[in-house]
Amino acid sequence: MTISPARILVVDDEAPLRTLLSRFLQLEHHEVITAENGAQALSLVAERQPDLVLLDINMPVMSGMEALRRLKADPLTRDVPVVMISSEMDVDGIASCLKLGAEDYLPKPFNPVILSARVSACLERRRLQLQERAYRDQLEHRVEVHSALAAQHAEARAQSDAALQRQSEILRSVFASLGEGVIVVDSGGVLIHHNPAARQILGARLALLIPATRAETSVFQTAQGTPLLAYELPLARALAGEKVDGLELFLPLEGNDGQWLSVSARPLGGAGDPNGGAVMVLRDISASKRANLALRESEERYALAARGANDGLWDWDLRTNQIYYSPRWKAMLGFAEHELGTDPAEWFERVHPDDRERLEIHLQAHFRRLITHFQHEYRIRASDQSYRWMLCRGLAVWDAHGTATRIVGSQTDITDRKRAEQRLLHDAFHDGLTGLPNRMLFLDRLKHAILRNRRSEGHSFAVMFLDLDRFKVINDSLGHSAGDALLEEIARRLEHSMRPGDTAARLGGDEFAILLEDISSSEAALAISERIQQAIAMPLRLNDREMFTTASIGITLYQPGYESAADLIRDADTAMYHAKMRGKACAVVFDPAMHAAAMEQLQVETALRWAVERDELRLHYQPIVALDSQRIEGFEALIRWQHPQRGLLFPRDFIAIAEETGLIVPIGWWVLREACRQLKRWQNEVPGAETLWVTVNLSARQLVQPDVVQIVLGVLDEHQLAAQALKLEITETALVNSSQQVREALSELRAAGVKICIDDFGTGYSSLSYLQRLPVDILKIDRSFIQTIEETGDQGAIVGNIIALASVLGLEAVAEGTETASQVQRLRDLHCSYGQGWLFSKPLKPTDAVGLLLKQPATLPDVSLPAPSE
Repeated sequence: MTISPARILVVDDEAPLRTLLSRFLQLEHHEVITAENGAQALSLVAERQPDLVLLDINMPVMSGMEALRRLKADPLTRDVPVVMISSEMDVDGIASCLKLGAEDYLPKPFNPVILSARVSACLERRRLQLQERAYRDQLEHRVEVHSALAAQHAEARAQSDAALQRQSEILRSVFASLGEGVIVVDSGGVLIHHNPAARQILGARLALLIPATRAETSVFQTAQGTPLLAYELPLARALAGEKVDGLELFLPLEGNDGQWLSVSARPLGGAGDPNGGAVMVLRDISASKRANLALRESEERYALAARGANDGLWDWDLRTNQIYYSPRWKAMLGFAEHELGTDPAEWFERVHPDDRERLEIHLQAHFRRLITHFQHEYRIRASDQSYRWMLCRGLAVWDAHGTATRIVGSQTDITDRKRAEQRLLHDAFHDGLTGLPNRMLFLDRLKHAILRNRRSEGHSFAVMFLDLDRFKVINDSLGHSAGDALLEEIARRLEHSMRPGDTAARLGGDEFAILLEDISSSEAALAISERIQQAIAMPLRLNDREMFTTASIGITLYQPGYESAADLIRDADTAMYHAKMRGKACAVVFDPAMHAAAMEQLQVETALRWAVERDELRLHYQPIVALDSQRIEGFEALIRWQHPQRGLLFPRDFIAIAEETGLIVPIGWWVLREACRQLKRWQNEVPGAETLWVTVNLSARQLVQPDVVQIVLGVLDEHQLAAQALKLEITETALVNSSQQVREALSELRAAGVKICIDDFGTGYSSLSYLQRLPVDILKIDRSFIQTIEETGDQGAIVGNIIALASVLGLEAVAEGTETASQVQRLRDLHCSYGQGWLFSKPLKPTDAVGLLLKQPATLPDVSLPAPSE
């Protein structure tokens, strides 16, 4: 609905509110006049005749209630609509204002949307009332003129009848075209005329307003819900000579919200005049009432939502620079409602200094319409001087010139969410067990150190990579809880051993890294590592036991050639690996040659993974000779790698890598299958080879496979070999350290007929009692003892003792590394069962081994062969 500009009188003793209301109404294109008390208001109403008065209740000189009472008592000002304004008006106060004749009320602080709606509604009602009054006056005037003419020109009645008829037709046309309903009754209350609008508004209910059909109590109610008595109906009052203006009636109806009417009535003629009667004008104001009700409910919902919301609300008038805070807004910061003023500066002074500028920037961006909605997170100081995180949202209002005039918003306390985010952020960059920075954070700080070096060449630093030497033993023997306690203690010792500015991190498992700032020499880094080593080596208690541990440390000094943090950690890790190789519990500074060696090892590992699939692995066979018969009884299968670029490689070139990477397991099973396949072929093709056997090395990793027995027996079955044709060599250390499960598996293989041989016997630490319990059949004497067999004293006697031990235990003995005839003779004198070495033959290709089998010498060679080159 478009409301024409009106003259509005604003009466309030508070200048800021008068100014605020004036500016808002002027934006609505109304003419505004102001007064600061009731006395001034009465004068201005008489002088300026405003269309609407906005009247504050509590004012000096003359209160709003007194001014309202005088305005409504004066016939000249009675019809001027008045809207009361108050910040403390309760239900009784509102009722008092309405009884005195106020059109409406408006609470402070006002909502601009509600103010606009109520002002528009009042002005519209004022317009309709004036229009209705003009029509009534016109109608009354015409009726009076008509009556006067009839009295004055009785003699010309005949001539005037035609004029009256025409006039009646005109009036009927006017009645028919009016939007308001018109009902005319005679002096007896009988309906003599009504226009179509009346029928349209009331329908069959029209008769309910006619006094002739009234009951003692009518069906109509007042605006307050009080039923009207019959004599209180507008037409009845008009017939009694009373004028009725703008009476609002409510007609309850079943199935809907009922009907609201605005009714005015006038008497026609004097009271008791048989030629008199009454006329009534009515309007259906149901839609307006429902709109006002919906608006009031909306206001109530808004007020209830504001009181019940967990958010604090604020309303900032940018023209007056006054701000309103809801009670919840203040309570969020620990303030009572009276403790904060209306100056926005007080708000901004409480914002954290680091957040204030960004808050102002976001606000200004919204005021300039650079962002649609204002939303910003910031910290604000509460009453207890602590800072709380707030999420502030708002939306501004702009005038016709694009200038922001007001912004209204809410504020949410997000302190708990922020703390949770900070915890998540901390957890994302820190180790959950030790609290140290994790790999991600360490890499980030290392990247920043590299950037600082690039900006300032004088900045130098180093990286340490630390690995605990005995962590797995402690973790496996004492349990994971003890292992975790050890890691926590090591982390604490690292933190106490570092200098300010250095960073220690846990990369995972028992691996730690340290960033040493301002380190320019390996000597300085080694000095720090020594201090760390001493701290770690201090005794500690785990599970009520005193324990010791050490660490291997690799150190990388930053050089300009490094491009990434990962490269620095990689090289420190490589240096740490070399520290492990040197016996652990030491520190090694990275040398570029280490990287080259590591790259070579990586290349070997990669190529080795393909070696089986590409058929690059080979088996050579070294004969094992029975010393008493001087005949070949079996062969040991020895692996070789036919590398595509480097040629034939021996086990020392790749077995350690295979062990480290776990490739030893698939390679070991390949050796077993290939050796058994070759043995079966020899047994089938070489005369007298039916009892030939083969010895295959079994690694410690193969031993712990849960299906080791099934695999070994499956290979024998696959190649149709007797179990006695296979001997499995296991190192003394692997066998002694084996678990009960491994020993049971070996016992099962022995029971099936497979022979178990202890390789390199004498280099380990087997006791006689322990050896008796091991499931073995053969002792293979290490070559280091065979080379000293001809010496006198203890060294020469060791071999004899081993052979004697084997005899006592019912085991066979194999002398490995037999290279001279005198060694053979000495072994025969000691009753050694077998010999193996270059004296008899070097390791042979399968085809060469066949040739050796076919032409076995009748006697043992009596010349020594040169020492092996491998």
